[in-house]
Amino acid sequence: MNQKLRVICYQDHGVWLAQGLEHDICVQAETLDDLCGRLEVAVRLECEDGGLDHIGPAPEHFQRMWDRKSGNFTPMGSNAGEYELALAA
Repeated sequence: MNQKLRVICYQDHGVWLAQGLEHDICVQAETLDDLCGRLEVAVRLECEDGGLDHIGPAPEHFQRMWDRKSGNFTPMGSNAGEYELALAA
């Protein structure tokens, strides 16, 4: 990837979700560590088709969640250079 993918992370009914903003990619997991690992796998698989340009942006309400985020975070052991991760407020 050439640019960082912004991703908003939030909980819904006890499950963590990670939603990409520029590209509508979403994964879920029981823990934040698993969530970040699944996100990296999903993005890598989508990039096998020549990048992410074939995936449009997420719905606008996810951008509003980003605008109200409670803070950024970097999971341990992740490829932080490719993602800008934030927790929803």
